[in-house]
Amino acid sequence: MTPQSERDDVGETPGQERIRRTGLLFELHEGGTFVNEQEILCFADIQAEEVKWLWYPYIPYGKITILQGDPGCGKTMAVLSLAALLSKGESLPFEEATREPINILYQTSEDGIADTIKPRLESAGANCTRIKILNEEKRALTFDDPRLEQSILQENARLLILDPLSAYIGPTVSMNQANEVRGAFRSLYAMAQRTRCAVLIVAHMNKMSGISALYRTSGSIDIAGAVRSILTVTRYQRSPTQRVLVPVKSNLAAAGPALLFELSDHVEWLRQLDEDAESLLNGCDGLTEAPTKQQQVEEELPRLLEKGPVANQEIIQHFKNKGIQDRTVNLVKGRLNIRSVRKGDKWYWQLNA
Repeated sequence: MTPQSERDDVGETPGQERIRRTGLLFELHEGGTFVNEQEILCFADIQAEEVKWLWYPYIPYGKITILQGDPGCGKTMAVLSLAALLSKGESLPFEEATREPINILYQTSEDGIADTIKPRLESAGANCTRIKILNEEKRALTFDDPRLEQSILQENARLLILDPLSAYIGPTVSMNQANEVRGAFRSLYAMAQRTRCAVLIVAHMNKMSGISALYRTSGSIDIAGAVRSILTVTRYQRSPTQRVLVPVKSNLAAAGPALLFELSDHVEWLRQLDEDAESLLNGCDGLTEAPTKQQQVEEELPRLLEKGPVANQEIIQHFKNKGIQDRTVNLVKGRLNIRSVRKGDKWYWQLNA
């Protein structure tokens, strides 16, 4: 029996009172066990595991990695170069280990599949039979979409690439809200752990300068906190055609060296660098940045509609002529709160009054 001095005014022990205050008061069986026991794991019973790596120490299996960069810096080209090597079972840059070819899921919403991604893969010498894409024409993918896990298991994929972050985190998720970001990443992280698939997300960087590279990830700092590895592609100040892949966060191993590559119609990996992340990134602050495709749409779409409604197919075709997919246009339309109105048998877009 618990002494009365340890009970409160309604006959609860201090522990029961704390549970009641959180809305989780449980009744007891005669044997003294809780009716609604929670599953509690003991660390003594958990088998320790080593981290497995797709590319040590840059991309781990079963975790989320971000590869970020300013618009036009070559981050997608770098990702496609890595995918091509993996599809052929060739060694990744500056590693000596041999490897087996793997299957890859590559999802993109910014670049044309047939006129941009496929030619770049062919230029990189990829085995395209091992690189697949889930058709998103009927419904766009998001982090918590069960089709991601189903496709990974169906294709036995070891690498999932999502390009870019802003298109796949979900239309209802604000990238600047920590609680929303953490919730979105939680479901993706759980899926990566279950499938043991490496997840690589391509992301744009914000325009802040003179700060730690960790704070250059677009959106809430919780995005950087939610992933285990962050790689940044930046221009190399000593050559206009060279880029550097720089590790700026590495939770699971000591950070690897920065990697220099030449960018043309394909990627040629050159050598490892001794320079640290901050000096490489801050040395490029003065370079002019091209706008992202989303930023192009955000700037142009209101101007197209300022004189009145325009047929949605005309708008889609306008941006398609600039190499911008309709998914990106529709994503910006939703964020700018542009209305769809029907006139006769056609749909038009117009600015809200």
